[in-house]
Amino acid sequence: MPVIRDEIFGPVLPIMVVDDFDEAIQKANDSEYGLTSSLYTASLANAMKGMREIDFGETYINRENFEAMQGFHAGTRKSGVGGADGPLGVEEFTRTQMIYVEA
Repeated sequence: MPVIRDEIFGPVLPIMVVDDFDEAIQKANDSEYGLTSSLYTASLANAMKGMREIDFGETYINRENFEAMQGFHAGTRKSGVGGADGPLGVEEFTRTQMIYVEA
């Protein structure tokens, strides 16, 4: 189903019925993309499992997906690597260069 597997930008909330939490993680990771995911659960164990096993640059647990300004926007797989926001993002666009001069 394209709305589940493709990278969709817009106000879309796809819902899919699965048998258990493990299948939900497998379905979430079954995509070429990995920008942002959301996980809603009352179980701390499931939240921790999701943090370890969901392969996305950002995962929001029990909240909307507005990133913290001090963080950075990250993606995995075809959604990119690294981030470009906040202090950590500056490092994505800089490099160290050493120059030695004897005068």
